[in-house]
Amino acid sequence: MTSPRAEQVLQVAVVGGGITGLCAGWHAARKWGADAVRVLEAGEGPGGTTRSDREGGYILDWGPNGFLDREPATLEWLEALGAAALLRRADESAAKRYILRHGKLHRVAGPPAFFLSPLLSPRGRLRVCCEPLVPARRDHTGESIHNFARRRIGREAAETLVGPMVSGVFGGDARQLSLEHCFPRMAEMERVHGGLFRALLAKRKTNPKASPVGPSGTLTTLENGIGQLPEIAAEALGGAFSPRSPVRKIAPSGGEYQVSCENGDVWRARNVVVACPAYAAAPMLAETAPGAADALNAIPYAGMAVVCAGYKRDRVAHPLDGFGFLVPRDGSLRMLGCLWTSSIFPHQAPADGVLLRTMLGGATDPNVLSLTDTELVELVAGELNPLLGITGQPDLLRVFRHPRGIPQYTLGHGSRLEALERCEAEHPGLVFAGNAYRGVGLNDCVLSARRAVDRLRA
Repeated sequence: MTSPRAEQVLQVAVVGGGITGLCAGWHAARKWGADAVRVLEAGEGPGGTTRSDREGGYILDWGPNGFLDREPATLEWLEALGAAALLRRADESAAKRYILRHGKLHRVAGPPAFFLSPLLSPRGRLRVCCEPLVPARRDHTGESIHNFARRRIGREAAETLVGPMVSGVFGGDARQLSLEHCFPRMAEMERVHGGLFRALLAKRKTNPKASPVGPSGTLTTLENGIGQLPEIAAEALGGAFSPRSPVRKIAPSGGEYQVSCENGDVWRARNVVVACPAYAAAPMLAETAPGAADALNAIPYAGMAVVCAGYKRDRVAHPLDGFGFLVPRDGSLRMLGCLWTSSIFPHQAPADGVLLRTMLGGATDPNVLSLTDTELVELVAGELNPLLGITGQPDLLRVFRHPRGIPQYTLGHGSRLEALERCEAEHPGLVFAGNAYRGVGLNDCVLSARRAVDRLRA
């Protein structure tokens, strides 16, 4: 029997209650009123993998640990939610970043220190210096991140510097990911300026502090972890947020859309924002838009495991003076890297404790998720303890698993986006938003949500 809710016609139904869905729902509610909007979330609560637990004085992020404070749209949303006073920016020491090579942690530094760093061999450093001499490529269609880096700065730097960065951001394989979709700004640097060094010099004319080492902006979280953001956003939505409402099907119906949930609820809506993961959206649209469903199914995801460990400070010999370190995929260690969370955000650990977050898995090691929690903890201890001089047992241990954690913009991603754009054109009022399309970070999710709602307004 049809749910009584089918009698109400929503202005906007948002499918998915992660950051994207919550942000889209909030903007839609501000435009059309909360009664005209519903955010339908399959799980028990908001946030998806953007959640945080508080335990024993530690703050444990399930997935992402923050956002870069360079995006005005995110800061404006936080201000409107009344959350600006809760923001906590990373400690200045977190600017230091390390890469493991030959069994040692080496700080990643820009010039002139880079030219003396043993992170790369003398030949590898010389090859990087030749980057301005490499002819520019204007069309990056079909070029992987690895091929781009190898072409411009050499194989050694591509594998030692760029490969770990890709693992840290996407949990991905640089040889499989598309440059133009993962790092469009990097492709633009070559197109506009002819090379990376030339682009940096041009940027420093307007910003003398521009760095070649990492992205601009300061990593930022909230007082109780980044998971506090979806909690606040869901509270602001009030009754417009509907947990435990897994959507089964989205179908056109008389100039509107019928959104059917597995719990029996049926919603009618003039517009639908599909903000859930691509693999979850595909079966909802299998009948309505089979071409879009195929494109959604073709977007792969990398599984991730995160091991959080809290120690008394005197059990860790390393000074932990930085953000943490990444590990090249050279077979030396299995972990992707380790974040020194208590150095980045001191408020996330007790005064006498340290908190370490170790990442494993990704596209280059999918089998890691077949390990038990005990095996994951033992693996991390075996690799991490000698590096950081850790002795004794941790006071706290948590393992978070994300079997399909991070979408992968592999080669051919552009054709998938085109298929989704065709679907949007053929089905006015149906729009896609989320981290599976044009950026995996929290800022990207906010921008995606705003674009979706702006498109409905137009």
